[in-house]
Amino acid sequence: MFTNISWGNYIIVVILLLASWYLFVGFRFYFDELKEVISGKRKLQFRGFENPSYEGSKSELNYQEAPETVSEQTYLAEFDTTFQDVDALVARLKTFIADAAKKKLVKKEFTYYLQLLLREFPSVKNSPFNSSISELIVSECDKLELINLTQKEAEALWE
Repeated sequence: MFTNISWGNYIIVVILLLASWYLFVGFRFYFDELKEVISGKRKLQFRGFENPSYEGSKSELNYQEAPETVSEQTYLAEFDTTFQDVDALVARLKTFIADAAKKKLVKKEFTYYLQLLLREFPSVKNSPFNSSISELIVSECDKLELINLTQKEAEALWE
């Protein structure tokens, strides 16, 4: 079946595909850095293990960045906890809205239970995920055609 393709042609095609892929990634994600290097504002810096000045600057950077890494670690731990809370809240919201659709709750009762559910996750209330959770509530209600909630009504549930 593939007897018409020689190994030389195959290697050329693979090399061209790899080159085009790396060019795409380079321009897509590193365009600003490449532009600075081409314009001469910044030089390429290759650092090796045998360069003694590199080792000295590395140890200085580690000494200076030690307090920042501690604060970054605590921030990441808080973010991880918040993200876990968001994940648990999303799962509980989906099951609650599905159950409410089966039970055919009225809007007032539905919003009351939603408020109780949202109060169980106070870390999510003040997080940037707050608006995303409100959008999820609106979209799930629209998808199940249970109760029509607007975005403002969903955001008011947090208070």
